[in-house]
Amino acid sequence: MACTNPLHKSSRPELPIVNIVTPSISISGNGLTATIITDRELTGLDSLTSLAKKPIPFRDLIEMAHPGLHDSSMAMYTNLFSSKITDHELMRSLYKLENHSNQIMVMYTMDTTLIMPKIRTFFAKTEPIHPIEPLFDRGGIIPDFSHLSPTITLMLPCEGLSVPQKASRLPNAPRNYRAGIHRGIDFFSNWGTVVQAVADGIIIRSDLDFEEVPADFRIEILNRASKLDRTPSDIFNSVLLGKTVVIDHGFDLFPGYRSITIYAHLSYINPGIKPGYQIKAGEIFAKTGNTGTRASTLGTHGESHLHWELILQDGQGEYYFGQNLAYEKLYPALQSLFNH
Repeated sequence: MACTNPLHKSSRPELPIVNIVTPSISISGNGLTATIITDRELTGLDSLTSLAKKPIPFRDLIEMAHPGLHDSSMAMYTNLFSSKITDHELMRSLYKLENHSNQIMVMYTMDTTLIMPKIRTFFAKTEPIHPIEPLFDRGGIIPDFSHLSPTITLMLPCEGLSVPQKASRLPNAPRNYRAGIHRGIDFFSNWGTVVQAVADGIIIRSDLDFEEVPADFRIEILNRASKLDRTPSDIFNSVLLGKTVVIDHGFDLFPGYRSITIYAHLSYINPGIKPGYQIKAGEIFAKTGNTGTRASTLGTHGESHLHWELILQDGQGEYYFGQNLAYEKLYPALQSLFNH
């Protein structure tokens, strides 16, 4: 019997179209939200969840609280906040879980209502918007130091050491250990580097008979300062500056202001440097050290550097050079002071 083709071909059943879900995670631009997409079998969820709960970088939160910070300032505050805020406070927590047909969406986010006020409060406390001796302030107005220059360029206090670029070594940097603000420049140097006067002047303080305070006393006095949430002038001047020389440059260096320079943490002062001594620009009078620092109270030579300040005074108050300047203006203003 001859074979004949069937009248109708049997059709194969159509297979359902399956959208394959590739597990993934995405982070929002501000870093606050992490969104996980996975399949219904929750493939890779554990590893993606560990990424979603990873602490948010300090830089993201600092940028939100204080937009536009210079990189050097950002690095300074990042290091500072790392000692104040725990990793747990920086973690995102589960916000919602949604089932979308063949995929699962899990969202983790951070509630900023707790941590952002903490960061903003710290920034508000460290903005130097008042004269440096608030108890004796008579309504002084902080000069715009970006437009204030000396009548002569100053010599560097340590020859060969330029103004450091790190914000943490410059004026306006917060000093968490004493609840205060840095008022000068830290010129880091080897122990015993010679120090010279930046301009002509008269010696008004010279700690020739300085004796370092005991380590326990320094800790106790800083604990007292922390209760005030600021560094009182007596603690700052009498304990933390260490072996110090102060030079009065009179009213000619910055017309309208009396100016003084402070040279702190010295290891040695020439015996002839006494109050009333007329000193000349470039005259060597001391050597760098670390007096007044924790390392010095422990009997070591660690943290050796020269802390140098330029203070301006008028009838209403006194101000450290660079006070209230953002880094972008501060660093050029400080550089312009010196004859490099």
